[in-house]
Amino acid sequence: MNTDPAATHGFWADLHRPEFQPADSDFTVIGIPFDGLASARKGAAKGPERIRFWTQHLTPFSEDRTRLKGIRIADLGDIKITRPESDFNLIRQKVASLPNVPILLGGDHSVTIPIFQGQRERFKNKRLGVLWVDAHPDLCDEFNGSKLSHACVLRRGLEFGIKPKDVCLVGLRSWEDQEIDLIENGGLNVFTAADVAERGMKDVAQQAHQILANCDAVHISLDIDCLDPAFAPGTGIPEAGGLTSREVVTLIKSLQGLPLVGLDVVEVAPPLDPSEATVFAALRVIMEFIAVIAREKQK
Repeated sequence: MNTDPAATHGFWADLHRPEFQPADSDFTVIGIPFDGLASARKGAAKGPERIRFWTQHLTPFSEDRTRLKGIRIADLGDIKITRPESDFNLIRQKVASLPNVPILLGGDHSVTIPIFQGQRERFKNKRLGVLWVDAHPDLCDEFNGSKLSHACVLRRGLEFGIKPKDVCLVGLRSWEDQEIDLIENGGLNVFTAADVAERGMKDVAQQAHQILANCDAVHISLDIDCLDPAFAPGTGIPEAGGLTSREVVTLIKSLQGLPLVGLDVVEVAPPLDPSEATVFAALRVIMEFIAVIAREKQK
């Protein structure tokens, strides 16, 4: 990990210590600096390092002043991927073995394939729901000759046993032809970016909450391209007409009371955004997610 001599706080806003282990922590952070299965612009492999770096300038509060001081974060560093066909098993095994809530930093969205596998193993014989926040549904069976492409992630998740009725997709606005049948007839709960603009995020979030409340466990997979490029230009395939930062924060905060068991934030590509606004958008999502769980612990 790189340290900043001008840092105002420790890593993860003072919530992390080098001696913290998953068994005695609330969250485990793992970076996956891999963008070898991205189909367009690269750069997401640099995401984990820059996200960690800027956590030294965060404070241990959410925006509503939820105090996070008692929360513990174990950061296990990175899992390096050279050959995804075999190395993805390292991610699956690590996620499956964790005793707390994982926060996983991509990397392109392909890294969520083994995350889904690991979560299915953790919650075997239980109903695992997914909140999928993304400009794209990633429901292709194969893309650019690979079934592990970042365009195939949710299709693989469904094959792992996640039920379509337990998946809420929010922010969609781009489609491949091979995805259309599943989107229109597959039983998924689809809320496009246009739906959010027309109905308002509070209404969409309330409906998603009602659906996911039927699950035993809920994992969030958030591709930073869910945001409009005005808010997050540093991503491989930016799509105009996306969600605002405020709408995504509203969505995350609306999850209070759900059985949240993990978050992955992917496709943050710092080289494509010299301002690093995209990194800070990702950090806001992560900190508000931590706060949701912190509020449950403080009840």
